Amino acid sequence: MATVLLTWELGGGLGHLMKLLPVARGLRERGHHVVAALCDLSCANKVFRGVNVVCLQAPIKTRVVGPRFDPPRTFAHILWNSGFGDFDELLAMTGAWRTLYGYVRPELIVFDHSPTALLAARGFAARKALIGTGFCNPPDVRPMPDLRPWLSEDSPRLQQDEDRVLHNANRVLASRGQAPLGHLSQLYREVDENLLTTFKELDTYYGHRHVAHYWGTWPSLGGEKPTWPRGQGKRVFAYLKLFPALPRLLSELNTLQCPTLVYGNELDLRLRTRFQSATLQFVEERLNLAEVGAQCDLAILNGTHATTASMLLAGKAILQLPIFLEQAHNSLRACNLGAAASANINKPRQIQEALGMLLHSTRYEEAARGFAARYAQFSPEEETERLVAALISLVKAA
Repeated sequence: MATVLLTWELGGGLGHLMKLLPVARGLRERGHHVVAALCDLSCANKVFRGVNVVCLQAPIKTRVVGPRFDPPRTFAHILWNSGFGDFDELLAMTGAWRTLYGYVRPELIVFDHSPTALLAARGFAARKALIGTGFCNPPDVRPMPDLRPWLSEDSPRLQQDEDRVLHNANRVLASRGQAPLGHLSQLYREVDENLLTTFKELDTYYGHRHVAHYWGTWPSLGGEKPTWPRGQGKRVFAYLKLFPALPRLLSELNTLQCPTLVYGNELDLRLRTRFQSATLQFVEERLNLAEVGAQCDLAILNGTHATTASMLLAGKAILQLPIFLEQAHNSLRACNLGAAASANINKPRQIQEALGMLLHSTRYEEAARGFAARYAQFSPEEETERLVAALISLVKAA
């Protein structure tokens, strides 16, 4: 029996936990001891219920220290804002991770968006694997790609910013007598496995990677069966967080009287009470995405990766309303497929127009069906089995 440590340091929502769940379950079923160091423990017991995973609080950044890059334009900027921007803070955070490693003593560490944990693991006697949807698994290129290429070009400054992040990382390594990184993305290259849990069409860095194996993604396991309200026209599934134009969108859906299910575990009671109607229902529990995808006609999302992939695999068109940068890239990739339209969360009129296009045109759904046809043989269960087997082979080789 080996000890495997799963880490999740950055990011929000259930997506990270749901990605780690089948990994943890597969490892436990094969008799391995699994520990998870998580930035957010609030849903850990619920997600890992019955899997027997030891959950610990991950060392995380708790306050703003020094200047930030706003908006971040490269992954190096994201690292700077997440702890790499201040040497003393980075030294303390990596020290905390190394203490945790000494306590857990893992033979294998699986990193889900955990840059500080990854830096701390250099020189530690364990096999290492990245797991992520692509955005958090940057390619081995220098400089790191511009994540906001729609802004004015500024390559020299972006390279200088990246070198500042590299300097702090190398100061931490030097303090421990370790060899420096030649370039920042080397941190992500020097692992035993890079598990890209996405499809090439949805990879933020597709075209930048020299070598890539895509494992696909899997919808959230389980969930309630959808019960659709009455109404006319297409069935709409909305999985949304609060954003400025959300009330206008809900009002428009009520006006259209499309049978609509809205899941948003962070939407407050006043909003739900105001817009609940005979044709628009809010659901409290997470729904079974496979069944939702089979039954709905249109999805409205904030660009979340797993739900986007689930709807595309079901051949359903999407209205994307991204809030964060990673979601913007997920939305862009879906739009490039022709299967989605995207709108600004601050522009109600733009959202209304995009919704109208999706409801009255078949071309988006046809493009989504093309994606679904390409991956008709894709089996999340089989892919997760193979992924766990790949991790176990690392453990055996340790």
